[in-house]
Amino acid sequence: MHATLTAETPNETQLDNRIATRMNDDADRPLVLIADGNATVRKILRHMLGGMECDVVEAGTAEKLLELARCRPYPKAMIVDGRLPGGSGFDACSELKTEEQFQLTPIILMMDSDATEEKLKALECGADDILRKPINRGELTFRVRSLLRIQRFNHELIGAESVAMALARAVAAKDGYSHSHVEQVAGLSVKLARAVGLDPAEQKLIRYGAILHNVGKISIPDAVLEKTGPLSPREMAMFQQHPRVGCDICAPLKPLKDVVPIIRHHKERWNGTGFPDGLRGNEIPLGAQIVGLVDAYVALASRRPYRQAIEKEDVVTELQNQASKGWHNSALVEQFIEGVLELESPANLAAIDDGE
Repeated sequence: MHATLTAETPNETQLDNRIATRMNDDADRPLVLIADGNATVRKILRHMLGGMECDVVEAGTAEKLLELARCRPYPKAMIVDGRLPGGSGFDACSELKTEEQFQLTPIILMMDSDATEEKLKALECGADDILRKPINRGELTFRVRSLLRIQRFNHELIGAESVAMALARAVAAKDGYSHSHVEQVAGLSVKLARAVGLDPAEQKLIRYGAILHNVGKISIPDAVLEKTGPLSPREMAMFQQHPRVGCDICAPLKPLKDVVPIIRHHKERWNGTGFPDGLRGNEIPLGAQIVGLVDAYVALASRRPYRQAIEKEDVVTELQNQASKGWHNSALVEQFIEGVLELESPANLAAIDDGE
C-alpha cells in the first residue's frame, strides 16, 4: 500500500472528519484488533504481539469485529481470520474498506490455504497483507510493524493535507477570493504540468504547490492586501516576504516537504529580478515556474482591488510581453498558451473573472 497525495481536493466536511479521526488516533500505543473464532488462536496471537508496544482487543465473530472496529479509538491495524463465525472475514474486510476512516487502516487476512483464488479474493476485498496459518511469530510481528509504519505515515499525510487545505481556505478568504478561485489556479497549473510531460506524482505536487503558493499572505495585514493604490516601499517589502513565510508555515509538515520549493520560488523571474532569492533561468524549480506563470495569468485575468480584469486576448499578449522582458521562460509561456489556454472552454476561463 503506497501513500500518495490525492489529486482530488476533499470538501470541508471530509477534512473536518479526517482531522477529528487523526486527533482521536494519536495515542502513543497503537491499538491492534485480532478477529478469530478460536479463543486459543486469539490468545496465541496476542502473545505473539506481546513484544510490541501496542494494545490488543479481540473479536470472536464477524459482527463483533465490525462493532469493535467502529469504536473509538479506531484500531490502527487488524488481523482477521478469513473464516469468521457469523460471517466471512473477507466480507467484513470488504465492508470496512468502503468506509473512509478505514481505507488507510491496514488489514491482514489469515487463511488456511495458499490457493491462488483465495489470495485473489483477499486482495479484491481490500486486504493489505495475507498470512497463512499456522502463523509464524517473526513473520507476524514484521508484517504488523511494517504496516503500522505505513499507517502512521498515512495519518501524518492526512494531517498535513487537512492543515494545508484549511490554510488555503483561510488565505483565499483573506485575499478576497473564494476557495474555488484557488482551485482554478491549481487546475490550470496541473494542466500545464501535464502539457510539459510531468508524471502524475509531479502533477500532484504542483497541485498542492499551487493551492498553497500564497499561504504566506496570512501574515500580511488586510490593509495592504486590499489597498487600491500603489504599495509603499515598506508595504512592498512586507508583501515580498510572503514566500518565505509560506515556507516557514509548511516546512514542519513533512509530507509537504517537496512542495516547499514551489511556495518559496513562485515569485522568482527568469532573468533573476524576482524574489525572495533572485534565482534565474533553470535555477528556478520547474514546479515554481509553472505555478508562477499560472499565478501571473490568473492575476491579470481577475478583478483586483486596484483594477478591473483584463480581457483574455490582452492577457495572452501581456504574458508574451512579460516573457520578452525576461520575467518568464518564453518556451513555457508558449506551451501554456498553446497547450492549455487554447484548449480551455470560454466558460472555464470566464469563471476566473467571476471569482467562482
